[in-house]
Amino acid sequence: MAIITISRGCFSHGKEVAEKTAEILGYKILSRETLIEEANQRYNVPEKELIQSIHDAPSVLERFTRGKEKYLSYIQAVLLEHAKDDNIVYHGHGSHILLPDISHVLNIRIIADLADRIDFMREKHNISEKEAISYINEEDNTRARWAHYLYKVDLTNPHSYAMTIRIKRMKVTDAAETICHAARRKTFVATPDSRKAIGDLALSSRVKAAIENYCKPDLKVSVNATSGIVYIKAETQNVRKSGYTSFKTEEYLREKTKKEITDEIGTAINGIPGIENVLYDIEPPSYT
Repeated sequence: MAIITISRGCFSHGKEVAEKTAEILGYKILSRETLIEEANQRYNVPEKELIQSIHDAPSVLERFTRGKEKYLSYIQAVLLEHAKDDNIVYHGHGSHILLPDISHVLNIRIIADLADRIDFMREKHNISEKEAISYINEEDNTRARWAHYLYKVDLTNPHSYAMTIRIKRMKVTDAAETICHAARRKTFVATPDSRKAIGDLALSSRVKAAIENYCKPDLKVSVNATSGIVYIKAETQNVRKSGYTSFKTEEYLREKTKKEITDEIGTAINGIPGIENVLYDIEPPSYT
């Protein structure tokens, strides 16, 4: 069966559409809050940091330390573990980014007119029109900055979705039934190849999250997995010389660092199910 992602702006009824879709299909419903709670438990990271990673654009400092990327790797690892089982509906802004472009993933965007979003927010929270407008505008801008800085994408780009549905004349139930009809089409039925692709990505994501959680923050890592074989590329920041260092000494230090990084990564990923073999490409620091 399909995996459905529902991207939405705040107070656009995307949550309600996702819940109704999951109810009709009998799918598991996942939200941003669900993933944050599970990532908090698995990686022992404060919920506040996880919430900010999936909501706020990174600060200048975070762009250097890659703090948000680390926390997002935890959330994505949790999501992909669920995705291996198919039959899920995940809703949240940027949901199509966290799940890969797999053939049985159906990406949906839910939109609503600003006036309707304002009325919906006022009804839910009993606030003034001015307060609602201010909140919605700020939230939209924050989400746009988050997607741009981290993924270089525009959340409103219709080319990112199979369908964009406007909640107006088409109500929540109408939208959900339309999505269900698409999800049942042969186009979005899981195949052995697409299931394998999800499994490989889930393993890659879990390995990367484990490394991010355990290893030194200056270690930049990329991970790819296929059929249980995990390819890990890691590099560290260059080191400034404190004085004269011979070429022989530099080579010794580079090889020593390379082994230390390999051992550290090995400890981090030890015990992760599904790993058959690990191939390393370690780029130790250069001395400048």
